[in-house]
Amino acid sequence: MWVTGEYFDGMRAAQLAARGRLDAPEQSDPFLRLDWFRRTWELSAPGKRPLIARARAGQAEAWLFLARTRPGRAVAMAGPHSHRFAPVFAGEPDPALRHSLLRAMARRLRLFGISGIVLEPVPLGDAALIVRAFKSAGWTVADRAASAGFRLAVNGRHFEDYWEQAPARLHEQVAAGSRHLHVEIADLMTPRIWEEVELLGGADAFLRELAQDATLDKTLRLGIARVGDAPVAAQLWTFEGNTGTMHWRGEDEAAGQFHPSAELTASMLRYLINVDHAAEIDLGTGRDADLADWADEREPMRRLELYNPRTPSAWVPAVGARLAGLVRRAPLD
Repeated sequence: MWVTGEYFDGMRAAQLAARGRLDAPEQSDPFLRLDWFRRTWELSAPGKRPLIARARAGQAEAWLFLARTRPGRAVAMAGPHSHRFAPVFAGEPDPALRHSLLRAMARRLRLFGISGIVLEPVPLGDAALIVRAFKSAGWTVADRAASAGFRLAVNGRHFEDYWEQAPARLHEQVAAGSRHLHVEIADLMTPRIWEEVELLGGADAFLRELAQDATLDKTLRLGIARVGDAPVAAQLWTFEGNTGTMHWRGEDEAAGQFHPSAELTASMLRYLINVDHAAEIDLGTGRDADLADWADEREPMRRLELYNPRTPSAWVPAVGARLAGLVRRAPLD
């Protein structure tokens, strides 16, 4: 099948070309929607200019949202609140067509003069697809581990069933603060609550817009833990498509002896599981041990460094990537 491709250097142009396909209900992953990339670009600025690539074959499309950092170099259009990054597909292409679309995109990016691209954090399955497509298009790839994602599959349980099996450390932390803390969970962003969020380190334009939009969409779950009238922990979650997603958490370190984040996380999970009837919980990515304590699934993430060996500026890192691959190769028996 004939594959065509094009590039966009602005979010507005990409939005017009997408014709709403990348924000359609079937695009269930909130981190792969056009609106998420728009917000990331406008409020997190991962680069100097957008570089948005699209490949098409019939009704099928593949999109790769990149940001130029300097001439010839680009990175994933992912910000500090992005749990994952991957190509975005429309038109339900099968695996073979996805490979063809990405390979055509990789060839055009190479001819376009791009010498190096860094993508992170990429889920394992998407990383394998990208690596295969870019290698077949002549790129050299370094594939390394990135911070893992943490998830919880509810599997029809009530919170009490989940909590019974939670690590003893979490039970001890929640018990330490339960007599001192009061938790409020809101589905509406108000000036009073947002002032408390900002006091706890949430003075972030990205989070504010996310909370505003989630309020309008009726997907916001905003939790505040207080000692008396003083806020000591806050968390911003959304709930949609049967999935509860933690986007941000903050804590007053001076109240650490009460473990307010543990109490608040338990309360948020109780609400999402028992009231919202969430089927999946997405806790985000990180190296924090406490995220692993709350999760039952560790999702591997990859950092992909893609080098175009036909451009001189990529020679040194490309050679380094190949040597790193040799070093990691398992010894022969």
